[in-house]
Amino acid sequence: MKREEEQQKNGSWGWLYGVTAGVCVAAMQIGVGMLQMERDYALILGASQGLLVCSLTVICGSIMEWLLRPLPQPEGELGSALGPVRARVHEYEAAFRSLAQSFSGLSGASGLSGASGTSGVSGLSGTDGAPGPDGSSAAAKADLLWNTRLCENREAMAVQLTEMAQIMTDTVEHAWDTKSDEELEEHLKKRLRAMGLSVQSVLVYCEEHRRQEVYLTMSTRRRRCVAVKDIAAALTKLMGKAMMPARDSRAFVGSEKVTGLFVERTNFQVLYGAEKAVKKKEQVSGDNFSLQHCREGQFIGALSDGMGSGIAAYRESELVIDLLEQFLEAGFSKETAVRMINSALLVRSDAQVFSTVDIASLDLYTGVCEFLKVGASTTFIRRDNWVETISSTSLPAGVFHRLEPDCSSRKLYAGDMVIMVTDGVLDALPAGHQESMMKDIIMEHDTGNPSELAAYILGRIRQYGEKEPSDDMTVLVMGLVKY
Repeated sequence: MKREEEQQKNGSWGWLYGVTAGVCVAAMQIGVGMLQMERDYALILGASQGLLVCSLTVICGSIMEWLLRPLPQPEGELGSALGPVRARVHEYEAAFRSLAQSFSGLSGASGLSGASGTSGVSGLSGTDGAPGPDGSSAAAKADLLWNTRLCENREAMAVQLTEMAQIMTDTVEHAWDTKSDEELEEHLKKRLRAMGLSVQSVLVYCEEHRRQEVYLTMSTRRRRCVAVKDIAAALTKLMGKAMMPARDSRAFVGSEKVTGLFVERTNFQVLYGAEKAVKKKEQVSGDNFSLQHCREGQFIGALSDGMGSGIAAYRESELVIDLLEQFLEAGFSKETAVRMINSALLVRSDAQVFSTVDIASLDLYTGVCEFLKVGASTTFIRRDNWVETISSTSLPAGVFHRLEPDCSSRKLYAGDMVIMVTDGVLDALPAGHQESMMKDIIMEHDTGNPSELAAYILGRIRQYGEKEPSDDMTVLVMGLVKY
């Protein structure tokens, strides 16, 4: 942008330079003619030479301006560099989607052929194998199972290819929308140097519909140390926005060159607590949960309930939570992560593996909480004097290839709490009144501490059931507080 402005400025001044040069040459020629007493000749010759010099200067300036013109760039800091990459990625995306469609077509064709072939063979009395109790051939049953499994794997592969295509597109578009502010970068570099910092580079960028972020590559002079919080305070004054160091930032900057990230300060913080109870006669719980900051300004709580109980259920839910954390940390969307997990469960083994997925994603800037449920139990939101419920009718992950999670969102305010539970918690309450009784229990304990509320809820739930829980129980509470 700065270069374009300079080019335009030079081009606008080119005409003035040409006219000035022409007038000077004409005045010099006329002055020489006047001294030689050739007035008329001097006037004509001076005007001609002045006009010629002016024209040549303007023409040369125009040619240089055309040669040095900036190439057209799309919006975004990396637009010119990402143009070819963006086009190539879109080609790969189309190839992935075409390959996914071919897999889906193969699975459909295979399923039809397998079903028709099996039905034809099942009427025969044991030419390829011994007939079973129902008169069907053992070989025909094996073929049917093989074809069914093959169709399932092909369908899962098609889903993964489709998601991979979407991931590639989202990644390149994410970088394409990145914009930088060069003027602000130069201003920050000058002011930070006055603080005793040796700033090698400053990058201020903002993605579309996102907040500004500042990357500083810097060190200090004369072996002194500068606190990162002081740098954040200086950025707050210079940018007119409340800035803070990113998570996992170092506390001080010394003589060693480092790169630090500073982001706009969030409006909210999250407090959380969790309580678990293990099913009787079991050593471990089949429930697993996760609490993490996926990116700056986003906090995610996830809860998974494995099928059954004991170590097998624990491994299932642990697999779901581990994959979910990895996908989210890599920058994938919640929907894409859940679909990839679903396909992984489908092709993991011959045995069917089911697990629920319950996700609550909090935007710490706006207070909006997005809920994604896959076969999960009801979630409760406690506000000042009432409780709201978020329910789901979807099946757990690992049942069908086409996964359609239940998604919803709510606006939260300071003091609100999100209570996530597994089905063992609600099943311990009397049938037909589970949600209403759960609301009463939540409102009984007036506290702003999520850990205390989680412990109280689980304690009250266990009073209604047996001494030993008949199923695994997990209560996860997240509270929103003002920063």
